[in-house]
Amino acid sequence: MKKIILFLGLTFCVSILSFSQDDVKKSAVTAANSAADKVSKIVIDTTNKPKSWTLKNNLTLNAEQSTFENWEQGGVGSVSFSAFFKGFYNYSKRNVNWDNSVELSYGKMRQDNNGKGIFDSGNKFRKNEDKIELNSIFGYKAFKCWNYSALVNFKSQFDDGFKNDTILVSSFLSPAYLITSIGLEYKPRPYLSLLISPITGRTTFVLNKDLITEGNAFGIIPGDHFNFAFGSYVKIFFEKEVAKNVHVLSKLEFFSDYNKESVFYRNTDINFETFVTLKVNKYLSAFVNIQLAYNNDFNSNLQFKERFGLSIPLSF
Repeated sequence: MKKIILFLGLTFCVSILSFSQDDVKKSAVTAANSAADKVSKIVIDTTNKPKSWTLKNNLTLNAEQSTFENWEQGGVGSVSFSAFFKGFYNYSKRNVNWDNSVELSYGKMRQDNNGKGIFDSGNKFRKNEDKIELNSIFGYKAFKCWNYSALVNFKSQFDDGFKNDTILVSSFLSPAYLITSIGLEYKPRPYLSLLISPITGRTTFVLNKDLITEGNAFGIIPGDHFNFAFGSYVKIFFEKEVAKNVHVLSKLEFFSDYNKESVFYRNTDINFETFVTLKVNKYLSAFVNIQLAYNNDFNSNLQFKERFGLSIPLSF
């Protein structure tokens, strides 16, 4: 009888121990799963943190052709192509903003001026678009919407440019403009900024000596290849999708040379440019590009350029 009671007691103890071990295992598994869930949530949360860099690239391709043969209204056949690239690489973290942009464009056209066909040897390709512009603005928060800022701006072109097909007026790095400035930037919105700099240096480069002549020296004395001017600089920049499928990039720049003794507006170089893109569908856009410029070192006339057409936009 004692043996039977002892056997039942041992069986009962073993059962209790086994149940306890199962509960411990289940509790451990539950705790492990809970910890894993917490870790996965933490990992997911870290991926949702805002990125310091914002990168945007846009390439626009344009092409056009027209042909006339025995056409009663007349007309001149032509073929043209152009490409526009705009890249924005902006950094923002705490009190630091660093905005960088690249604008490149190039285009050519050929007309049937002699009536023998567009590609006759007597007709030549002419440049109708050419631009190199690099911008970099470093800003450190001063107060409210104002930043201490430092700017570097570079402008030039890729290819030779002619007036009346015979007179050379520009070529690669001739001219080229390098602007460096220190001042304050007012930036109430990410898409709008006003830069005011009373301390600005502008260096004009002309590497092609054939362009350094009296009356067409871009402010450079014959025998030299560059000219430095000290003055003030103001730049207003706007870049935003103002309505559905309507994007606007616009900028207005003023540079006033302190060393020139003449009427203020004659001292001031002005550049205004607007590029409007209207998205037609996923594969096609329409664009309008208008530019006004005044540079007394080149001539005293207002410069004007306007282009519009259809394009194939590529964003990456």
